[in-house]
Amino acid sequence: MFYTYMIYYILGIVMIPGLILGIWAQSKVYSTFNQYNKIQTKHGKTSSEVARFMLDSGGCIDTKIQPIRGNLTDNFNPKTNTVSLSEAVYNQSSIASIGVTAHEIGHVFQHREGYGPIKVRNALVPVMNISGFLMWPLILIGLIMEMTYYVTFADWFIYIGLGLYALNIVFCLITLPIELNASKRAEKMLLATGEMDQEEAKGVKKVLNAAAWTYVAALVTSILSLLRLVLFVFMMRGDRR
Repeated sequence: MFYTYMIYYILGIVMIPGLILGIWAQSKVYSTFNQYNKIQTKHGKTSSEVARFMLDSGGCIDTKIQPIRGNLTDNFNPKTNTVSLSEAVYNQSSIASIGVTAHEIGHVFQHREGYGPIKVRNALVPVMNISGFLMWPLILIGLIMEMTYYVTFADWFIYIGLGLYALNIVFCLITLPIELNASKRAEKMLLATGEMDQEEAKGVKKVLNAAAWTYVAALVTSILSLLRLVLFVFMMRGDRR
């Protein structure tokens, strides 16, 4: 019984840094966005108007723009070629809303140009969907087989399951530079098109840098989750042997 409690205690401690970083990152995103959402841009254009101008200027006249429910749920869907802007962004003309909009436009041009990491991430998506279903069954099968003393054969199931789980880390590693690149594109486009001056662009940079921390937190959490899973597997194996 004591050993079981120790397992849960250790596995809980492992995730604490990731939880703290995740909470801090989300708090930083919302506080920074709210700060610069109160500061209006000098030109006074709404985010949807800026998005349309930037897309048309870049030759993406067929890309659609639409409002979407929620707060900071902004995204670009390459399948429908649609930029969706949240309620807090679509009709706003603040530095924060324009920055978020430009970031999503950055994703549009990444897909248009065939940005390398985007291709890799897209290729991983179907693999990630399958791994989510197979990961735990494989690990559990391996552990159960060890109880019947098929140790060598059972290892294959366990290691394959852990390998599938490790794909989450790979996915997060690829996603981080994609998001950072979209933010850099956003800053450059806003300055190049004259939609913002240097002072306003500093505010955009702070908003997008804060958002980037959520992807760093996701990566750290993914690494810690794998570590926790590895510890769980080997503790269970040690308990049974």
